[in-house]
Amino acid sequence: MSTKAERRLRTQTEEAFERFRDGEFAAAAALHAAVLAERETCLGHGAPDTVSSRLDLAATLARMGHAAEAEGLLRRNVEVAADPLEARIALADLLFQLDRLPEALAEFTAVATRAPWPTALAARQGRAGVLFAMGRFAAALVLYRTLSFPEEDPNRCLVLASIAHLRAATGDADGAVVELRGLLADNARKWGEDAPVTLCTMQVLGDALLMADQPAAAVRIFADTIAARTKTFGSSDSMALCTRHMLGVALERVGRLDEAERELLAAMRRDDRPPSHSCSLATRQGLARVAAGRGEFASAEETQTEVVSGMTRLYGADHPNTLEARFDAAELLRFRAFPAEATAAHREILEARTRVLGPDHPDTRRSAAAIRPPS
Repeated sequence: MSTKAERRLRTQTEEAFERFRDGEFAAAAALHAAVLAERETCLGHGAPDTVSSRLDLAATLARMGHAAEAEGLLRRNVEVAADPLEARIALADLLFQLDRLPEALAEFTAVATRAPWPTALAARQGRAGVLFAMGRFAAALVLYRTLSFPEEDPNRCLVLASIAHLRAATGDADGAVVELRGLLADNARKWGEDAPVTLCTMQVLGDALLMADQPAAAVRIFADTIAARTKTFGSSDSMALCTRHMLGVALERVGRLDEAERELLAAMRRDDRPPSHSCSLATRQGLARVAAGRGEFASAEETQTEVVSGMTRLYGADHPNTLEARFDAAELLRFRAFPAEATAAHREILEARTRVLGPDHPDTRRSAAAIRPPS
């Protein structure tokens, strides 16, 4: 391929990235597809630039909700790339995004076992993230603590944030908040206030603040994160929309129901999150809380029942996220004047939380406090 032709393809790729940032996903996909076709013809299917173009197109198609096409492209990379193990990490990342957690775990584990450094390190980091999402907190923490990145690698800061996030999830949210505030200040100084690692740390801090029962502070952090992400990556940025969901959760906690509903509905307006996806289920759980806050208990219960069913299918009945959804459903029974049924449900949740999280976890104590004798 001539230098002039390669320069033209690089320009097309940059234009595709700009279209993607502006939310013009179909236009971005068309540009990436054209670049990929030309590189396949001129360079070969397994050439590094061709593999990179196939990865760019897959990421764009995934954002459009075309998961099967994206997966097919990534599996093609595994077949033809010079480094198939590195290509499998991209495939594992997609499977993780699609909530296909056991498959993602298997891919990350296979790469971590077989790949040389640093590919194995990236795979182990991905594996730890999947374990966290699966609710296997102890295993995730052990793995995160074995990861050793150089001081100048931002992944080192992401690992520290994940360890602090696990600290919050396992019951010490107050300590995690202190740790994350220090880490956030360090990241802002070292990498910049709008750097991806800084923004990720802000989002984790917001979630820890919610766990620490500091929703007003979480509102501020999430709002700042959304503003920074939108400025840097555009309003259609996947993580900006995810943060809007979390802002909606925080706003509901402080009683700002109309604003909460607006943010939650905005977070749902994306093609890559079907109703069965964990993000969609969590957003609908937030909307059920908004409905309950307005006294619309029948509507809230209908939505929450669907959320519990979806989370049970995805995670299992005793996953911490499912248990939180079951707790909300039990509270709705109480609000609808079914105290005996509510108490029975809360007893089941208490037993599960004691077993999964331990008797001293804040969620377990909240379940114990929720048990009331039927009136």
